Amino acid sequence: RGALGQARRRARTSRESGAGAMAGVVVPVALPAFEASTAGAPLTARRNYPRSRPGERGAQLLRSGRPASSSRSRPGSGSGRQDGEESFNKFLNRTAPGQEDLKENIFDKSAVEPYRHEAQYMATHISIAPPEEKLELTLKDRRNRPLPATLRPQALDVLERSLRCTERGGRAPTGHPADQFYDEAAARAPPQPIPQATQKLENEFLETLEQSLRDNQLLPVMWDQYAKRAEELLITMSLEKVLRVLKTFVQARYRGPDVYTLIGSELAKEIRGASSARLCQVLHWISRAGLRDQTLMTLTGNETLLRLHDDFVLDMYIEVLNVHAKLDVRNPRLISAVLRDLTPHFAELSREQVCSIAPLTAMNVLSEQSRIAYLSRCADLGMGLPARMTRPEVLRQFRLLEDCLRLDYHPTTLPNVVQLWLANLKQEADAQDIIEPTPLTLVEEDILRILREEMDIAVTPSLQDGILTLHLVMGKAVLEVLDSHGDHYVTPAMGGQRLLRADTKLRQRLLWRRGWRVLTLDEDEWTRLKDDIFKKDLLEAVLTGHHNPGSRRQLPPH
Repeated sequence: RGALGQARRRARTSRESGAGAMAGVVVPVALPAFEASTAGAPLTARRNYPRSRPGERGAQLLRSGRPASSSRSRPGSGSGRQDGEESFNKFLNRTAPGQEDLKENIFDKSAVEPYRHEAQYMATHISIAPPEEKLELTLKDRRNRPLPATLRPQALDVLERSLRCTERGGRAPTGHPADQFYDEAAARAPPQPIPQATQKLENEFLETLEQSLRDNQLLPVMWDQYAKRAEELLITMSLEKVLRVLKTFVQARYRGPDVYTLIGSELAKEIRGASSARLCQVLHWISRAGLRDQTLMTLTGNETLLRLHDDFVLDMYIEVLNVHAKLDVRNPRLISAVLRDLTPHFAELSREQVCSIAPLTAMNVLSEQSRIAYLSRCADLGMGLPARMTRPEVLRQFRLLEDCLRLDYHPTTLPNVVQLWLANLKQEADAQDIIEPTPLTLVEEDILRILREEMDIAVTPSLQDGILTLHLVMGKAVLEVLDSHGDHYVTPAMGGQRLLRADTKLRQRLLWRRGWRVLTLDEDEWTRLKDDIFKKDLLEAVLTGHHNPGSRRQLPPH
């Protein structure tokens, strides 16, 4: 304490004496450690601070109501304690929350929060601009006066009609399907029968079609007239009559796609409520016609799925699978249900039922488990063996199945009995089944003439490769002439869509597996050309790979 007092006195003396002479020089105040060192005390000397005993501190707290350490005055000095008490009371008044600031939760608003800024809006003057001294009157003629014919637009009659959805006069009864419109007038009126005159015309038209087919009158011009007449009468025909019309056009090999599309749309309207036998007949004849209508197939598949467990037999199951394979369409629920019911019965199939399953069905529709069960049944029955005692069409059907399994299908495992049956079938068929190549068509003969005479290309007219007959063979390339009706599906979008049939795609795939390069040419595109020069140009484009089958070539003027 003495050293600290001496240091303060020396600093005060030096400031007073050298204030003028040493202007700008700052004399620092010595730290306690420095002051102790100037007084001769060591740097690590212990500081002695005033202390208070616990008893005195407790008494001081009771007297003042505040901590004793908050006062910086020495004990016994009353004025310092009063100043400290006043400053602490001011601090409490400034920081302590009031009654209105107390909240139960931290996120609650206080009671005076909504009225904090009320004074800003109480004294504000609200002024509204006076209205303008102007009056505007608009007159509108609402009298029902018809417009002159020259001013009345043609579509106004349609636009003035009330929408059918806004008519609230008749409400549908309970249980009426939500996706069907309810016509109150039509519901009250009984269904009107087809007039007798219309039915007579339909029967006469059907007799004419069937009589022409029996007499082998298949002129395209005559059947074009039949197709136009069918478009007028199909709309009132029943399902049975529509099916008879489809059957006659298919057997006559009529090539016009429009009549098949119209028949498909009428079948879709009449298919609901058909019997199981009628459903199978519809599926059979649309597959024969190549009518690939997804809407019709979906509706027919749904109706078939509802009747699977009623009166379907094994032959009907097989027909459903063959149709889906031939049309290359899929109804997953129907196919799964058919295979689930049919697979356990494969071991009970007769020879005729085994032959009725097409190779295309076995390859594209049957599942792995069903395919193995079917092949095991074929091996048990020894189908196609011996080859010399089997009908040629049955033998070639199973030869095609063997080619598909060997070239176009890689199963995981086949039973040993199936592998042995396939090996024996191939060995005997190759040795004893002699297949004569089919002759060339008129279009293929014309193409052969252009290739030999105009282009000087060595061409083999026909070649037999196993069960496949190849026409117009040039080295390892083969030219396939596609028929617009026999090799393509009939679809509602046939104008811009040409889909190859499933059996045609299988043939091209097998030729490619055997190492042949397949070139395709549409028959209709060739028949439109009349000059050999344009035919030669078309063949050059096909052989060089620059030909687009879907494009329309510019024909020469005639």
